Amino acid sequence: MTSLLKQMRLLFSGRNGSALMTATSPHGKPSPRCRHRLRDPWLEECAREFIRPIAPELCARIRVGWNTRLRSTAGMAIAAHWSVWLNPALKDISREEVVRTLLHELAHLVVSYRHPRRRLAPHGSEWQMACAELGIAHEPSTHQFPFETRRMKRRYLLRCPACGRSHQRVRAPKSRVACLACCRRHFGGLYHEQYRLELVKIA
Repeated sequence: MTSLLKQMRLLFSGRNGSALMTATSPHGKPSPRCRHRLRDPWLEECAREFIRPIAPELCARIRVGWNTRLRSTAGMAIAAHWSVWLNPALKDISREEVVRTLLHELAHLVVSYRHPRRRLAPHGSEWQMACAELGIAHEPSTHQFPFETRRMKRRYLLRCPACGRSHQRVRAPKSRVACLACCRRHFGGLYHEQYRLELVKIA
């Protein structure tokens, strides 16, 4: 595995800018709901080079770009779409942080690809192993950047019917969500309907 320094040289050497494309619908037309997401073909190619040695089958699926709606978050990985979106503000911090954040989020996709049905801790041992394979061993789970912060009220309260744990959410979940602690304790980390969170309060 190449060092982070070599990866950074690969990523930025000779680059004068990247061509951006708006995220599209399955029919190939620009999606109004995705105009805040700008795919970066050049970053996507770099991401493929990073993950090819450890997850070659994932290379053809991955999408990478910039999300102009990200404010306090450096990046996000969406396993359902095999995509990584970065905060454009990273470009004003340093090239090194762009690379490190990209690798950080790619590690999440690698874990989801390797364990498609298991519910794992977001920054658990599987993610740490993927980070090490990508050349960023001992990666912290969060980064402290001087991003604009925006406080949003958590209006939704979800509760596990088995253990009674409560979880607050800004938005109502769009899909079935189960208690991670119970799924890991009783079902090997796999989703189980018995531990599906119930909506108990809307503020």
